[in-house]
Amino acid sequence: MNLTTKTMIATASILLALSSASGIPAEAAAAKPQSKTKATPGKNNLELQKKEAMAIHSSPKNPGDLTVMYDGTDNTLSYNFLSINSAKYEDYLNLLSDHKAPELKQPAWLPEGYVFQSGEISPPYFHFLSQAYQDMLEKLKTEAKGKKYVAKKLNWSEAGEAAIVFAQEKDIIRISAKRVQPLITEITRVPGKGEKFEKLSLDGIQAIFSTGSNAVYSTKLTWEDTENQLEYEIATYRKSPLTKEDLVAIAESILQE
Repeated sequence: MNLTTKTMIATASILLALSSASGIPAEAAAAKPQSKTKATPGKNNLELQKKEAMAIHSSPKNPGDLTVMYDGTDNTLSYNFLSINSAKYEDYLNLLSDHKAPELKQPAWLPEGYVFQSGEISPPYFHFLSQAYQDMLEKLKTEAKGKKYVAKKLNWSEAGEAAIVFAQEKDIIRISAKRVQPLITEITRVPGKGEKFEKLSLDGIQAIFSTGSNAVYSTKLTWEDTENQLEYEIATYRKSPLTKEDLVAIAESILQE
């Protein structure tokens, strides 16, 4: 009998003795160390799922492309899309019609010197507290069939947002109209860090004038058209020469159209 054979017999005897003392079968005691290696394929499979989903979700997109990704580790969705842009106002108006976008046109009044720079149409994407988001979440969870990550391209026929940008030299005014979905619970919007809110009335409609955020467009005037389920926003840079009164005048000209 060589040394290797003696070692194997000794090891088996030790396992048998330990299993007899603890009440665990020898076969289970011998197999226990292998359980560590069985976790690796599961982890690798999860990483592969995420990699495959991200390849779809983060892939280069054509204007108008929209993807959604389901993350089963925290039960959430993320949207990724590329807007459709136009540098001509007439083309932008055609995009509004072609994609059934909110009817956002040039306001009747703008501060002197500001001219049309671009128009933008964006696919629909949903707030996480909306019923539409929850419906999509349940749909992808079902399609995932137990997977923790899955992504897919979505087809859409009705745009979620329209926006127009006007410029005077380096200053910008961005005006947008976004569809809002009914929420499953009421929420109260609160200012972010450094941001300040001021409540205003636009022809009897409640609006919020916000300043001081770290966003690119840090000064905003926002209000809702509840009848048509649209949220309007007029936004400018932090250092814009335009005043609150200028933004209110633009908003009132939109409401009067």
